[in-house]
Amino acid sequence: MDLNELFSSIETTMLARFKESGFINHSGDKGENREEFLMDFLKNHLPKRYGVTKGEIITKDGSRSHAVDIIIYDAVNCPVLYAGKTSILPIEGVYGIIEVKSSLSKAEFDDAAGKITSFKKLAPRDLGVIATREYATVHRASRPFGIVFGFQLSGNSLDSLKDNWMAHSHAVHDVNFFCNLVCVLGKGLLRYESVNLTKGEKNLLLDTDEFVNLILTAHKRLQNSEEQDEVLLRIVKEGAEDRTFGRFFTYLLIMLTRMKLNVPDLGRYIDPELPISVVRE
Repeated sequence: MDLNELFSSIETTMLARFKESGFINHSGDKGENREEFLMDFLKNHLPKRYGVTKGEIITKDGSRSHAVDIIIYDAVNCPVLYAGKTSILPIEGVYGIIEVKSSLSKAEFDDAAGKITSFKKLAPRDLGVIATREYATVHRASRPFGIVFGFQLSGNSLDSLKDNWMAHSHAVHDVNFFCNLVCVLGKGLLRYESVNLTKGEKNLLLDTDEFVNLILTAHKRLQNSEEQDEVLLRIVKEGAEDRTFGRFFTYLLIMLTRMKLNVPDLGRYIDPELPISVVRE
């Protein structure tokens, strides 16, 4: 059995558990069980430096996120401020979120995408300070990601879902706040791609920083009347079917390994006038 076959088997098992959960009548319990299918896998298979939980995310000015289905956070440096049935975490320690939908209709996609946009608007762009024995340096944390994950479609297709995502992106307008990936088990994925028509190259456009930097560079060159390559940004549909989950997990790992967060400075949550904490390495 190769890796593709392994992930195909995992996907089959996950979809079987999803169908079994349909026997539960209470919609809240049913939804929680389906979120836990994915959460359990991520807890057991992501590197241990990544924590996985559900709950709320808080900023140092007291703003709170919605109740997030799955939060992926820095398990080494991020304190969990509350650890009941749901957790509360400081936003500086959060890599990103996954919104899980049992049936991904247009309305459910719009709901999930809107929650991701609202979450991303909470993310600070503060500098962190890292000190070693020789020098001190400043670091700006990676922008967080947001993923929509569905167990099945509902009265739509990946093509119509692609149109929904394009419409949402146009409405949001700012690439800082776009979704990063859409996944539907047994069907496939949607993701952004950059196509350099001048060089004849195309590249995955998964993480938020890369997307933002691409747009900012193009705007800067336009303002300076500099010559630039012709680049097309587009949403790509991957009809991966029973190999969808393997690609989802791979793309998630790609995003996570490219990111670097600041260590949450809880002193400034308690008193904004306290000096910035310096992380020593």
